[in-house]
Amino acid sequence: MARRRQRADRVRAGRRFTDLVEDGAAWLLASAGAFLLVAAFLTGSAAYGSAVERGRVERATRTATEAVLLEDAQAVIGEPGTVPALVSVAARWIGSDGAPRTGRVMAGAGTRAGSTMTVWLDRDGRAVAPPVDEAGAVVIGGGAAMALLVGGGMVLGGCWAAVRGLLWRANSARWQREWARVGPEWSRSVL
Repeated sequence: MARRRQRADRVRAGRRFTDLVEDGAAWLLASAGAFLLVAAFLTGSAAYGSAVERGRVERATRTATEAVLLEDAQAVIGEPGTVPALVSVAARWIGSDGAPRTGRVMAGAGTRAGSTMTVWLDRDGRAVAPPVDEAGAVVIGGGAAMALLVGGGMVLGGCWAAVRGLLWRANSARWQREWARVGPEWSRSVL
């Protein structure tokens, strides 16, 4: 036991203070990184659960019906080489009250007039977005987790870079002071 303590004291005695600070910062940031992973998992799980619940509520308050497109879904070309996947087109459907309705729905670019598609209606019979499904909930949960991981990773990486930069400056200043003290002696012996 005493021999091990002597060896540890010799190792500590030969190390610079900046090395100890760097080790401490590395341990602290690694611990924060582990905490970040757990927080990202919990955040993603909570966002997923919330999206699943929202989908359940939306399915209970919305109804699916068939709509007939009244016009072709022609893509409006924006930037060169880009075509939107969905475009707004006029459509007709029967509302939940049995009355015919018309309005604008999102249809796949290139869909022809007269085609039928499923639309979701709210309680007032207006076309609304479809309820969140399982795949959408996974994307929402994964997106929340990734956003936290990327943001937290950038903060931790920035902290590590700042610590390394400050320690590099401190070591450089120390090396300059030491060289100013011993450099003249070494320079005279070479000449």
